[in-house]
Amino acid sequence: MRYFDDFVVGERHDIPATYDMSEDEIVSFAKKWDPQPFHIDREAAAKSIYGTLTAAGTHIQAVVLFLAARLPEETAVLGALGYDEVRFHRPARLGDTLRLVIECIETKPSSSKPDRGVVKNRHILLNQDGETVFTQTTTLLIRKK
Repeated sequence: MRYFDDFVVGERHDIPATYDMSEDEIVSFAKKWDPQPFHIDREAAAKSIYGTLTAAGTHIQAVVLFLAARLPEETAVLGALGYDEVRFHRPARLGDTLRLVIECIETKPSSSKPDRGVVKNRHILLNQDGETVFTQTTTLLIRKK
């Protein structure tokens, strides 16, 4: 178990798991949550600026959470406090294999509750070519040892 005390600003974790963007998943997710033609219709997507099916933004964020949960050690998270600086740098395309890098960018002990602290991490989602697809800053409330 990783606690607040274990986080070091500047540390970087390359998550060993990857995620493949399949047609079935792109389409089924988007049909429910973001039914844009370039997410749900292969022919329309081919004529779009993307040239192929692309994942919805909320789908990309779900993939980040899925991959973050594959860290080798569980984290003593009490709750998420927010997501900031959310950026979509390039589309997650049909056939992409995505991987996640997590960088610790800030730690701050709670001034009112000594059993916890706040950790800010930068999530960087990369495709198979090492290109940045998505970034966000995640703020977590984490238990101390």
